[in-house]
Amino acid sequence: MSDCGYGIAQVTTGMDGSYPDPLDTLHAGAVTTDYAANIAAGLRILGEKWNQLKDMGMSANSGSSAYIENWYMALWGYNSGVYTSSVNGGLGFFNNPINPSYPADRKAFLRYSYDDASRPGEWNYPEKILGWAEVPQLTWNGEASYAKPDMPLSALKTPPYDTFCDSSNACDPAAADPCPSWNNLCYWGKGVEWIGAQSSSNSSTEKLSYSLGSGEPELQSKYDHGSCSDYPSVYSRAIIVDDLGDHENTYDCGDFEAYQDGKFTLQVGDNITTRRNDGSFRATPYIANIDLHQLGAGFDRHVYFTHSYDYGEVFHQVTGRWQVHPASLPSGDQSGERFKVFVHLPSHGAEATVRYDFIPGDNTAGAQADYCNINQGTRSAGGETWFEMGTFSFWRGGRIEMDNIQKGGTGDDNVVFDAIAFVPFNRADPGACALVDGGL
Repeated sequence: MSDCGYGIAQVTTGMDGSYPDPLDTLHAGAVTTDYAANIAAGLRILGEKWNQLKDMGMSANSGSSAYIENWYMALWGYNSGVYTSSVNGGLGFFNNPINPSYPADRKAFLRYSYDDASRPGEWNYPEKILGWAEVPQLTWNGEASYAKPDMPLSALKTPPYDTFCDSSNACDPAAADPCPSWNNLCYWGKGVEWIGAQSSSNSSTEKLSYSLGSGEPELQSKYDHGSCSDYPSVYSRAIIVDDLGDHENTYDCGDFEAYQDGKFTLQVGDNITTRRNDGSFRATPYIANIDLHQLGAGFDRHVYFTHSYDYGEVFHQVTGRWQVHPASLPSGDQSGERFKVFVHLPSHGAEATVRYDFIPGDNTAGAQADYCNINQGTRSAGGETWFEMGTFSFWRGGRIEMDNIQKGGTGDDNVVFDAIAFVPFNRADPGACALVDGGL
C-alpha cells in the first residue's frame, strides 16, 4: 500500500489532517508544489529523527553528523519511524538489513549496476538512499544529475547486514528468520559501530556544488529552441494565446506583446467525483495532476504536457482552452470575427494525435462547432513550428479546446499544450484542417 509521499523528499508527516499536528493549508501546499519547501520539510523530518535517536543513546560510529555513513539509522527512522517508548523502543524490524525480506546475497544498491533500480524492493530504505548518493541518477544525455560525496574509500561504507541483530532485540543472525516474532521485541534500540575511529580518511562527507547562501542556478536549456517569441509567417498582427500568458519569465523571455488580448486555461479532471467502496470520495483533478508536467520547449520556451489516454479515462483528463478576449469579439447577433488560426508545436516532447475543437460561441448566424485532428509529432517535424489550421469565425464565448482523452491512447504518447495564434482575416480559407467557417 502506498503512503502517498509528496515530492522529492516523499513527505508524509503533517500532510494528512486525520493525524496529529497537520500542516496548515499554506505550508502543505508549499510542500506539494515547491521543490525547495519540499526538501526543507524533508530535512526537518530527517533532523528530527537524528535527534530522537541521539536522545535515546542510538548513535552510529562516532556520532558525528559530518559523516554520511552515520545517518544510516536516521534514514531508517525517516522511512519507518522511531519508536520512543521506554520499553522496547527504537527502530522497527522492517528496515533492518538482516530482515529476510531482502536477499542475503545482495550487493550494495546501484554500485555494480543501474539495473538494481528496476527491483528496489530487494534493498531496505537506507541502502537505497545511500546507493543513490554514491551513484547519481543520470540525465537524458548520460550526465550525473548531482555531485557524488567525498568518499575516501571510493564508496560509502554501509554496515554489515548483521550489525543490528543480537540478543538485545531477540535476533539470531544465524537463523533463516532472525527475529520470527516480528514485533517490538525485534526493535533495535542502541548505538552501533562498524567503521571504528572515524576520520576523513575512512568516512564520507558532503560535496557542495554551490556555496551556502548562493542563489538558485540559472535555468539551462537542454534542447535547441527558437527565439523567445515569433509570429506565424508574416502575420505580426496575430493575437497569440500562450500556455503561460503573463505568468512566468521563462529563460528571460518576459511578457510578449499583446498577451492580454487572449486567455489560456488548463483544467485538470472533468469535475466528476466518485464514491469509493469504503465510502470516501475520489475527485478526478487530484489524479490528473499527477501526470501534468512542464518542458522548456515551444513558444516562449515553455509547454505543459501530459499523456494520451483512451476514451473513458476521465481521471486522467487534462483540457486546454485558448480564447480571444471577449472584448475583441462580437455579440451573437452580430457578424462573427474571422481569424486564421495557427497552432505552435515544439521541437521535442510532442507525440500524440489529438483533436482541437473549434467552438464558435453563441450566434444567430447558424455557425457550428468543428474540429481538427493533428499529429503533434509529425507536424512539428522536429522543429519549432507554426502549423496553419485554417480560418474560423468566433463570437463571445468562442474558444478552441483540446484534451488528452483520445481514441486508442495508452498513457504513453506526450500531449503538449503550446501557443495558438489568432490572425484577423477577411476571407474564409479552410486550410489544412478543412474547417467549416460559419462566418459571413
